[in-house]
Amino acid sequence: MEIDEATRKFNEIFNPGLLEETFAVLKEQKRFVYYTSSDTAMKLLRNQELWFRNATVMNDFSEVSYGLELIQSVFSGPEGKRFREAVEGIFPDTISKADALLSEWERDWRLETYIACVSVHDRSEDQRGRLSMWRAYGDIALVVNNTPMIAVTDLLAVYSVPVLYLSERELTGYLSNITDNILINRSYLADLGQSVLVTYIHNMLFRFAIATKHPGFREENEWRLYYRPTERQSPMMKKEAVVLNRVPQIVHKLQLTNDPENGLYGADIPSLLERIIVGPNEYPYVSYGAFVDILTDLKVEDAHNKVVVSDIPLRTS
Repeated sequence: MEIDEATRKFNEIFNPGLLEETFAVLKEQKRFVYYTSSDTAMKLLRNQELWFRNATVMNDFSEVSYGLELIQSVFSGPEGKRFREAVEGIFPDTISKADALLSEWERDWRLETYIACVSVHDRSEDQRGRLSMWRAYGDIALVVNNTPMIAVTDLLAVYSVPVLYLSERELTGYLSNITDNILINRSYLADLGQSVLVTYIHNMLFRFAIATKHPGFREENEWRLYYRPTERQSPMMKKEAVVLNRVPQIVHKLQLTNDPENGLYGADIPSLLERIIVGPNEYPYVSYGAFVDILTDLKVEDAHNKVVVSDIPLRTS
């Protein structure tokens, strides 16, 4: 995984900890897991596509809104003032330019961000899954390798980022680290010019907005895949109007295939899927057989060993 120097420096200053978390996925060969319903899992596998839904209809009703509200609260406080002073000390009027840009894009961030959510999967969960996720998201867990998640490319126009689980106090501390980094790298940022600094602040705020959740969700250990069609179109996305949970809505469907020319690396089902965990339900043997059958149809090797039944003794009704 190679990252250019400008990207590395931006993240070190404005996204402390992000590169370390990303490289840890590589070094420790971490996998990801997608908890969902049996119906959705079947459709994903058969159609070989992952659906990205509008952030306003996700399970956590405060997606995006929580981050934006946190920004307003923290940046109006003492640490926000210190941040503004550090930035204005490099280029006067930078904050007003960043505020104007935020005002221009805030509504679009809320309404035109499409998301798919996965969690980091621990090896201790291979046989049972995660109880809290079964209770919240469905009865099937698709465990996948990390190759598509850590590919660094703009070709696909789909990006992944680990979620920040922050309270107001925690974001204040996180912002303090960023301000310290700005002060340390003052000369470097000055050499880049004001327009670049405004863009960097805008990108920092964007991550806070679309990838910050209440700390009560921390055990999910989520990474967020996001797509912003109003900013950039993806050649691998198919837009479609559907009805889900009785709500008419637009979804964007990402084709799961191996297509490096368009930014997809090892995303075909046989390469991507590491295992399926059938969650607690009334008919685990029947569910097991159905998923073995569909994997066999997809030419997934050793299909009967890639589907396991969770051993958590949870009643589902």
